[in-house]
Formats: sequence, C-alpha cells, structure tokens
Amino acid sequence: MNILSLSHQPLLKPTPPTSPNKDRILLVDDDQLHRTCLKEFLERRGYVCSEAGNGVEGLEILQEESVSIIITDNNMPEMDGLAFIERVNHDYSHEILPIFLITGELSSTVRLRAFKNGVNRVFEKPLDFQELCHAVDWVTKFDLHTPHATTKYPSAR
Repeated sequence: MNILSLSHQPLLKPTPPTSPNKDRILLVDDDQLHRTCLKEFLERRGYVCSEAGNGVEGLEILQEESVSIIITDNNMPEMDGLAFIERVNHDYSHEILPIFLITGELSSTVRLRAFKNGVNRVFEKPLDFQELCHAVDWVTKFDLHTPHATTKYPSAR
C-alpha cells in the first residue's frame, strides 16, 4: 500500500438517516406554510414528520405516537412553545427527548426559560433550514432517545 499516493475517488455526499421509525420528528408550528416547508426539507433528508398547529395538538400527537425529536415554534395560539415544552418535560420526564425551539423574539428571558426546560438549541427567525437540519442530524447520530412506547423499566425486587 502506497500511503503517499492520492486516490481519485469521487467525493461522497453524506447519507441521510434511513430509519423512519427511529427518526420521527414532531413539528409544532401554527404557521402552516412554515411547517410544510420544514417538513419537506426534513423528509428529503430521510426523516418522518408529524405536524401540529399548536402545543395542545402537539400533546395529543405525543399521546398517540412516539417521536425522537420535537421542533416547536414559540409564539402560537392556545399553548405557546415554552408552555408546550414544560408540559412535555412534566408528562415525559422519564425520557431523553431532544427539543429545538424556534422564535422570532429571542430575548434573554425566552432563552433562559428554554434552556431551563431542557431545550437543546434555540433558533431565531428567519430560520436557516440547513442549520436546523445539521442540528437534527447531529442529535440523531447519537441516538439519545428511547421512545416511550418501547421504554422498559426494571422491575422492583
């Protein structure tokens, strides 16, 4: 083997995730157009997305489906993103669930409340879809989440 020789192999593009059951994302945003664009962008990368128009709908979906990541807008009717995240943390406290928050009003109060509630990353609008997808790819790479439907707890002895 000649270590100094250069290989003329074509550059390989990164392979998107291929396991739809493992990489299900819940998108919570009241802006239908924004949600649809984000869904299409993520699905082209191999993810499967569920959609909710606000935090209340998001909680209903979580009762029916297991997800690997939550991406939520903050400013929504009925239940905003931070209230939704607080409920998720309360209702699913036994899970490690990566959460990303999208906001148009990134104040220190919003940022502090988000991080106190376990948000992995806060994205400011206008959203850079590529940056968000890189963050999603990074989180799924480490497979941190165990879906609640398959979580096993040790029995008491």
